[in-house]
Amino acid sequence: MKNFFSIVLIITIISPLWLFYSIIQYEKYLNRKEIKKFLISSIDRNELVLLKFSYKETKTNLKWEHSKEFEYNGEMYDVVDKEITCDSVFYWCWRDNEETKLNKQLESIVKHASGNSPKKTERSQNLLSFLNSLFPDSHNYDYNFDRDKKLFLISLYLFNYTSQFIIPDTPPPKV
Repeated sequence: MKNFFSIVLIITIISPLWLFYSIIQYEKYLNRKEIKKFLISSIDRNELVLLKFSYKETKTNLKWEHSKEFEYNGEMYDVVDKEITCDSVFYWCWRDNEETKLNKQLESIVKHASGNSPKKTERSQNLLSFLNSLFPDSHNYDYNFDRDKKLFLISLYLFNYTSQFIIPDTPPPKV
């Protein structure tokens, strides 16, 4: 019965996060399809953004979603055309504002769910300070006793808290 309640609790905790994540992913998918249809229709090069990168920068600065889409400086771009020279690559791109907005929403939801929101951190700090006030800190005690007090405390401990030596019966009792 405990396992059943544990599973139900886990599902109730995870399901809202999964739902938000799946909705955002579905919206990203629909936006991607819309943009592809729009790009297929003739676009003026004046409306596109030209980005120039070296070969090294394409591997380090760009976070590729797939061969025709990447993220650069927090913005999403769809590649319409590319020109390759001996030392650099030119990408004619369409700035994907809607997908950038969805990525930022997803990031804020993940931050909120993982506990990085300011309200949650403030609450956790308040809870931590309350719990610390309930239990005294062991480092606050003064252990600088003089020699006589230490000997007295050791003798009290030895007298009261050590186990007594019990000598077993010889020969052992018969059952």
